[in-house]
Amino acid sequence: MSAASDKYERDVANSIDAAVKGFNRKGEALRPSVGTEYADVKIVLPNQEVWCEVKMNHTDNLSNPRVYYHSKKWHTTYTTPAAKYTVDLLNDSRDAKDFIKEISKFSGIPMDIIKIPTTKSGLKEEGAVPLHIMKKYFGGGGGVNRYIAEEKNFNLGKVVTEHYTIGKAEPAYYMQAADDFYLISTKNPLKMKGIPQLKGTGDFKVRVATRSEYYEVQAEIKIKNMPNSPYSLAPKTSKKNPFDTI
Repeated sequence: MSAASDKYERDVANSIDAAVKGFNRKGEALRPSVGTEYADVKIVLPNQEVWCEVKMNHTDNLSNPRVYYHSKKWHTTYTTPAAKYTVDLLNDSRDAKDFIKEISKFSGIPMDIIKIPTTKSGLKEEGAVPLHIMKKYFGGGGGVNRYIAEEKNFNLGKVVTEHYTIGKAEPAYYMQAADDFYLISTKNPLKMKGIPQLKGTGDFKVRVATRSEYYEVQAEIKIKNMPNSPYSLAPKTSKKNPFDTI
């Protein structure tokens, strides 16, 4: 996470906290120190707790599960619906199959044993494509595409809803993205009125990124043209406060 996005999440948490306190003096919002299996902001009201995801921009990745190739198939350690979509896409993709053939030929590692790990420790396994080979493959010119699978005009609204309501340790039913506040699903535990539901299509892509000490294979899930929301809990927003609708 970048310092800018970290600051934005904290600023939004403070803004939500002020909105919650204005709505109910016994309530609060906080940004707890928890793992990525939780959303970003926890809203606590008497007898009720809900979670809100925060995105700095509309173009931010909405979910980016990592995947790896082992025993002639793509797998993931993630248990989220978005991760399952990613693995299914890769295992059905002609482009992903061609990538395995090409990197096998380039590296000299037979297809029967080749592995594409997504962690630093995985590079030590027998059959794993070394980091310097992967860097050379993508950096050797010829316009080699780092996106090894893609499905255009995918219903990403459905994927995102499932990711945040099924794939998290606690479901998140709200999202603040840039200066827009959304419902993530049809469920609305705070009973806010008039909040638009996040929806839209986009290109579901899977990319290989080479780092300084390892490489990773992960999905890019970005909705094109998110709907505008008349509500926001962003700092210094001029939009309406969704807590005023309760």
